[in-house]
Amino acid sequence: MIEMLGVLAIVGILSASGIAGYSMAMEKYKANTLIEKIQLIAQQTRKLYKGKYETDIWAGLLSVDAIPDREHPFGGLLHIEGHGDYFHIHNMGSSIPKDACVDVLTGNYGDTGVFLGIDIRRGGTGHTEFMLSDNTFPPSTEKAIATCNFSEGVYIAWYFK
Repeated sequence: MIEMLGVLAIVGILSASGIAGYSMAMEKYKANTLIEKIQLIAQQTRKLYKGKYETDIWAGLLSVDAIPDREHPFGGLLHIEGHGDYFHIHNMGSSIPKDACVDVLTGNYGDTGVFLGIDIRRGGTGHTEFMLSDNTFPPSTEKAIATCNFSEGVYIAWYFK
């Protein structure tokens, strides 16, 4: 009887650690999917608009099937806003978990002549900018962890020209 309880305890511990590992792997996968999607959207936007970005970029991208969809890997939608010579992509209606936030913040977004940086707002107030122009991007892992240490939702905007 005691042996059976011991076996059940070991199986329970292994199951709990397996579930935790699976959850971490899924967050990493979603973060990588988001980075790839941002890169694709930025590439297609630059190709279609050639440096003169309209306010509503989605209509143009969708009309030529340049992107598969607007869905954010963590839920919600991605949105693009053009501002003449630059544009930004941001997430709407979704929250990015802490560990995934660090992966997204330290990700590679391509050519430094095109990617400008990232803006993070937690809970809709205040913001932290990591821009290439002042050498704050990419932030160190420690700085990314400190920035992503939040309990409320996060808004992230990626800036490109």
